[in-house]
Amino acid sequence: MSRQASDDAAAARRREIVSAAIELLDEHGFERLSLRRLATHLGMHAPGLYWYIESKQQLIDLMAKEILDAGLSPAPALAEGQSWEDWLVELACRMHRTLLAHRDGARVVASSFIVRTGSITPVIERALEILEPVGFDPLVALGGAMTVLRFALGITLAEQTSPLYVSATATIDERLAKLQLNELDAAKWPRTSEALGLAFQKQVDRAVPPHTEMMVRFGAQMIVRGLAEKALAAR
Repeated sequence: MSRQASDDAAAARRREIVSAAIELLDEHGFERLSLRRLATHLGMHAPGLYWYIESKQQLIDLMAKEILDAGLSPAPALAEGQSWEDWLVELACRMHRTLLAHRDGARVVASSFIVRTGSITPVIERALEILEPVGFDPLVALGGAMTVLRFALGITLAEQTSPLYVSATATIDERLAKLQLNELDAAKWPRTSEALGLAFQKQVDRAVPPHTEMMVRFGAQMIVRGLAEKALAAR
């Protein structure tokens, strides 16, 4: 076997290992993911796994890349009539949905060296292509794009680690039941109670996104408004 063929075979086997690791992640969660458990799942001896994966950190990096590539690649250009503001807000929502596609997806990505793996480089490149022509300094454009992505990562991490978290496949009734809004003292906190009730009850209408995505969109809009003001002030 040639060196190239050997390298290709090793890369293919590494992709199989990463896919198996994501399967284990979805089944058992991040805390129970280990190289030993993965080797058993694959029918391998643990030392044999190190021919393909150097460490658990490398495994996490590769898993993060697989998750992000599946949800964020390719990074779309501006659609006809779409503003840069709307593009960035949609990027945050897309990041949120990408991380929610897997159990503890945000935990995996937050634990990885995502710049080193190149998994968000195409997204950042596209963001700079969009933001620089409308007047953003490259560093401000980079900071804006990274802030939007980190906001989506942070809010998804908080969501997935919350005791109130339910999977994306849960029914509307299951979501509302898990929230246990009756625990909120409406007499003591009338405005908060009313606002939360309205936000969560909107999920009864399946045409409305889950409240968490609405919160992601709302927060991203606030960030983007700040960026717009900064861009105007610099002109």
